Amino acid sequence: MWSLDDPEKAELHEENGRVVLRAKTPGVVRVTAALGGEMRFREITIWPADEPLPPGTSKWGTEPIGREVKDLPAVPSQDAPTIYSLEQTPTGNTYLRAFEDDGIQVWSWRMPEQTRDVELVCGDWLAGALISANRADSYTLYTVAKDGKLRWQYTLPGIRKGVAYTLNHLIHVISQSKDGTHTTITGLDEVTGARNFQLTPLASTEVLTNVKRVGTNYVCIAQPLSGPIRTIASRIFVNVDGFAYVAFTQHDWSLKTAKCVPGSPVAPSHVAFLRDERVVLWQIHPDGTYRSTIVEESKNKRPITESVSPPSPTGAIIPDGLGGVLVSVRWSHDTIDGEVHTSADELIYRIDGEGHVVYKLPLPRYDGALHDEMVLGQEEVGFTTRGNFLIAFDVRYGKELWRWNGNTPEIEVFAALANGHCLVQTPTALVEVSNPNEAKEILQGRAMMGWHGDIYVKHN
Repeated sequence: MWSLDDPEKAELHEENGRVVLRAKTPGVVRVTAALGGEMRFREITIWPADEPLPPGTSKWGTEPIGREVKDLPAVPSQDAPTIYSLEQTPTGNTYLRAFEDDGIQVWSWRMPEQTRDVELVCGDWLAGALISANRADSYTLYTVAKDGKLRWQYTLPGIRKGVAYTLNHLIHVISQSKDGTHTTITGLDEVTGARNFQLTPLASTEVLTNVKRVGTNYVCIAQPLSGPIRTIASRIFVNVDGFAYVAFTQHDWSLKTAKCVPGSPVAPSHVAFLRDERVVLWQIHPDGTYRSTIVEESKNKRPITESVSPPSPTGAIIPDGLGGVLVSVRWSHDTIDGEVHTSADELIYRIDGEGHVVYKLPLPRYDGALHDEMVLGQEEVGFTTRGNFLIAFDVRYGKELWRWNGNTPEIEVFAALANGHCLVQTPTALVEVSNPNEAKEILQGRAMMGWHGDIYVKHN
């Protein structure tokens, strides 16, 4: 039962099964709802139509049903929700809730399994949402349509590393085994969830001749051994040409020593380490074929005690706006079995539409967590962050234009603005940066990544 304390200011009536409040004159009204002996009310302010809302006014809000996992906007479409919210109840149930732009919840969908590790990955081109339920050695993708019904689900082995959609309704999913030694790229039909293709990049391998590792020591063996080693892959994206792009390592390692007595110790200085290491870029076509380009290659043979600098993608990969690709590559130093122990050299490579390396833009060295996101701005300007620096660079020619010092290593590119400026997320604020000397905080005390909470849009 619904009631209103002042019918002169507003009225209640039903529309499409919902009770709607229609305003008449400015003021404050109290709406009361009674159900099964329980009563609740809310006071609602009616603002004059010819006056703007005061800055910071909340137009609407929702009551949470549990722990908020993530919110994201739906791809605009007719008869589709505006916002999706993924939430988990204390009992372990996961719900996807759909809201219109007026804050009305239009439906909720409950995931059929219970797991705490869930992600709202992205919206799809059919105005639905993609959810990933993650387990130790596999994960299930759920696609929920804009009407709140499960369109399909698909289980893949390993860990999800990246997802990218084409406008022709093809999903590319990168999966890796938990140890990173096996990588697959699966093409799924966005509408039905059917598998169109599955690609397996050539695995990185290691061959041991006369020697093997035992902890931090080396021991002589009688028979050669070989096996896979970890492959490092970037994220994946779809370019304007409709092809998907991903970069990954292909490493061929060989450890060898002279003939020796099986079981006897081998001095590290007597172990030769042959390394053939490549960063490969795949251009994946809708039919599952691909073009392979070697972005970078390094070959060396030296004692295992000497340091080397193998190349690998850091993760970030985006279109360059010119028909090609920007990919971030790391050259690590002082490594043992591929593990990075000190500050590395990182560069942005631009690969043109024909697969040729146009330039290698060096980035500042840093220590701490990697924040390698890149965004494209206007007039062929790109932005990226490393350490405490935001770097603006010329995308076409690979020239650094300027740096802004955020005075903290925990900064990350958030978005490029239409006015040519860049938004940067810091630990305490969202900062708008236009050049090294001009930066202003537009939101303090809020972590905007993933936009939990309100969204603030600055119009220029």
